[in-house]
Amino acid sequence: MRRIALCVETKHDIEKGGLMELKEMIQRLASEMEIETPKVDSQKAYVVAINPTLAVTICDLAPGYSLYSLVVKCPIRKREELFIYLMRANFLGQGTGGARIGLDAEEKVLTLSVGFPYELNYQLFKESVEDFVNYVVYWRNEIAKFEQEK
Repeated sequence: MRRIALCVETKHDIEKGGLMELKEMIQRLASEMEIETPKVDSQKAYVVAINPTLAVTICDLAPGYSLYSLVVKCPIRKREELFIYLMRANFLGQGTGGARIGLDAEEKVLTLSVGFPYELNYQLFKESVEDFVNYVVYWRNEIAKFEQEK
């Protein structure tokens, strides 16, 4: 379920004078996760290493932000069946929490991405990243199960 609450602010956000900048939210998230704060690249993107096998790229859309992650290498076996399954998941964001499953530029890796074209307070930002990571993990498991069937 997608959360849209533009006016909700936490006590910390109000004390800071309203909504936080993306850089500040990423610094706070990294601090809470006890990881090194990621550096911004030339495309205004931050790569946050959630664990050794999962990273989320957070891009500044000004206003808003987007999340992007690699899910799994695109299987060769049962590819058409998998694409139909994924199209159903993408339909109205029903199986992806509003995100989209797609392919990278070389069409070798399945990706998950979502955009938030508006500013959020820190709590909603953190929850959106958490939900996104949960969907990446869920789809990694679902695709592994799909490959093992038949």
